[in-house]
Amino acid sequence: MNASAVRYGPRAPEARVDHEIDATTAPIATEAVTITYLTDPEIVAAVLPQPLVPAGEPLVRIQLQRVRIDGMPTFTSAVFSVTARHGDVDGDYPLFMPQSTEQSVTGGRETFGEPKKLAHIEVDREGDRVTAGVERLGNRLITVTGQVNGPAELPPDQVNTEFYFKFLRAPDGNGITDPHLVYGEYHRHYELLENIDGTVELGESPLDPVADIVIREIRSITWCRRRTVQVGRIAERVPAEWLLPYVHQRYDDVALLAAPRPTRA
Repeated sequence: MNASAVRYGPRAPEARVDHEIDATTAPIATEAVTITYLTDPEIVAAVLPQPLVPAGEPLVRIQLQRVRIDGMPTFTSAVFSVTARHGDVDGDYPLFMPQSTEQSVTGGRETFGEPKKLAHIEVDREGDRVTAGVERLGNRLITVTGQVNGPAELPPDQVNTEFYFKFLRAPDGNGITDPHLVYGEYHRHYELLENIDGTVELGESPLDPVADIVIREIRSITWCRRRTVQVGRIAERVPAEWLLPYVHQRYDDVALLAAPRPTRA
């Protein structure tokens, strides 16, 4: 067999393409349910690694979406984030980014540092009835049900920022390697935006404790159709000691599966 035909062999420079960049810099078509709600300020402060600090109000944003990227099968994804600030930049810090496909998980984690995990995600609409949810490892984590009650004003084209930390666990078990703060900049054009009357429930899980980010006041539930271009860039290098207390946000601590479940008042 010719060595050049061995697909695990070296690739020529023109073939060394990061397809995650190609995919995200082409318009990404999504249909999404988005929930915003207020939680407690001390909860947001507790989950933010340095150099992030809380934003002006303790707002949480949940997005559950159907995603279409040219050349890829349609998949579903979700983002569970809290508002944060870095310097003079306001944005969202995702705590949980479940995805329905391995390709979406590995591409986003390896290229941008997104905290992605495999999960089962539903985003369904029949007429004006909307249901959506996330289930992972047998735990129902997010449940949304509602009824579209009319159009909302279309927002202007905008750039929304998400903050990620790109790092890997050290192979000898001693900390993490080369951490950086990354800006994920989402250039969005909305084609449709509608208001929803509905409910949101957060479920318990030892590995994905979204229920700790308690709901105090629902601000909005919407359905949208939009197109997005994602651009990632490194903002700054981060001392490893700033992130070490938060590594569990990204990596499952399987020992917790055997631990007693917390009780809530």
